[in-house]
Amino acid sequence: MGAMRLVLDRLDQGVPTEVGTDRLGELLANRENRLWLDISDPGPAEVALLRHTFGFHELVLEDVTRAHERPRCDAYSGYYFIVVYAAQQSGDVILPQELNLFWGENYLVTIHRRGAAVLTALTEAGRRWEHRQRHQVPGIAGLVYTLFESLVDGYFAIQDRVRERIEGIEEAIFTGAEGAAVDLFRLRKELLRVPRLLAPTSHVLAEVLRREGTVPESLRPYFAAFNRLGRIMQRLTAITVIIMVPNFVASIYGMNFVHLIPSSESTYGFVVIVAFLMVMVGWGFIHSRMMRWL
Repeated sequence: MGAMRLVLDRLDQGVPTEVGTDRLGELLANRENRLWLDISDPGPAEVALLRHTFGFHELVLEDVTRAHERPRCDAYSGYYFIVVYAAQQSGDVILPQELNLFWGENYLVTIHRRGAAVLTALTEAGRRWEHRQRHQVPGIAGLVYTLFESLVDGYFAIQDRVRERIEGIEEAIFTGAEGAAVDLFRLRKELLRVPRLLAPTSHVLAEVLRREGTVPESLRPYFAAFNRLGRIMQRLTAITVIIMVPNFVASIYGMNFVHLIPSSESTYGFVVIVAFLMVMVGWGFIHSRMMRWL
């Protein structure tokens, strides 16, 4: 069974206040009210409320009951349906967590499945909206901005963790510690999987900015700053490309084939392979710099 929380904000009141969801229809009818409805683990009752109170499209309501939708921004009559992902680090595994948004003229509906990263982003967005953004920018766009800002902050935290893992693997390789190759393969796998979900978020934000009347002019510079999200994904892609060649060569020699060029028993075979890998890693770095990914 799902849980719902409704927050009401008015210009004539001090801070946003949580109110009963039974007042949703009444409050929604007044365009002066700004409403944030948060739904976790939506079930049939919550979907029925969205259908009857907001009149959301049936195809969209079907999407919110299914996990793992692709990131996107769809325009409907009077509202936008947005799918983005928060990112959580669990040990050495990066866990993307889905967040669905309905963004209307005077309301924001957030739907999720209580992932830790999503809950953290929502809590931080609420705090920032209450103490800062709601006084600077009128309308529900201020809340949406703080939510996107909190999501991107989570991406930066993931980037820092990836950098730390790379530095740890480098140190393990140079010191000859065991398990470096396994850690490298795991990191490569994560960097290939995660950007497919997180990278499109920057395109979703760009699509939001292109929509006429969605974002107030006073808030557009803030949303435009989210272009840094694309930079994060470019860096992760560059790292993936750079480490793929060493992984590929190491995997071939790990298969214990008899006939290899150069042979594993060759006097200068190790030197040749190391030199080749250094050249390829160097080229990957130079190419990434040329593409302005690093």
